[in-house]
Amino acid sequence: MRKERGMGRMGLAKRFVMVVVNMIGELWMGFYRRNSDFYDEQTSGAKSKFGYYAFIIGAATVTVGIVSWIYSRVYS
Repeated sequence: MRKERGMGRMGLAKRFVMVVVNMIGELWMGFYRRNSDFYDEQTSGAKSKFGYYAFIIGAATVTVGIVSWIYSRVYS
């Protein structure tokens, strides 16, 4: 039998995409205060502090990269 690992790879990927999409929306449309419960819920599956920080740093890096690329394509 397969051992369950909490969130799983697909769950992690879905949460990562959700966080990135929401961050892109916030950066593109301007900063506004989203309820922090959304982000807490998405990162609740992290098993360690390292996993939590890796998730957040990865999402922020991807978000800034995507927004920078879109901005350069639209306004250049």
